Amino acid sequence: MRSTYFGLNHTFQSMVFPLDHLTFSNQPKGIKQILIERNLWYDSLISHCQLCKLKIEDITRTDCCMHKILSLQEDFKLQTSQLQEEIEKRGHLCIFYPKFHCELNFIEMYWEAAKRYTWENCDYTWLGLQKIVPEALDSISSITIRKFARKLWRYEAFAIERKQTPKKIKFMFIYQI
Repeated sequence: MRSTYFGLNHTFQSMVFPLDHLTFSNQPKGIKQILIERNLWYDSLISHCQLCKLKIEDITRTDCCMHKILSLQEDFKLQTSQLQEEIEKRGHLCIFYPKFHCELNFIEMYWEAAKRYTWENCDYTWLGLQKIVPEALDSISSITIRKFARKLWRYEAFAIERKQTPKKIKFMFIYQI
């Protein structure tokens, strides 16, 4: 947790209690305390509502729970992860794949091709597998791997353009919807 600035006046907010705090000296603040300091807290506010837990999107729902209120704060939306900041600080690009879409990672296509080669060329003994698996991994050329990457990159670009999830776009490509 890192300190932030919020609101029109760019008010500073530390995410930890000060050293001179009587009860929680140098301890992380909770969501409730952060909302109190931003004047967004009200009694009966729950931590995480059922609709948010189920990830049911509704643009009219803005203050159903603490998590929703905080997730809509501009400074929280713009905050990058520490991992991303460290990678970019060293001069590299940090590109995250969509969450929960492992089938949209080209490494999965590589594994699939390696498994296919293994199925087609293995005698199904332990010694046979030990021999064929390294051969299967080497059988996929770097050109083929780049083709896998390009194909999935196109799905993602198309998804962003159409404001759809890449998984849905992949489904549309496969079934020609």
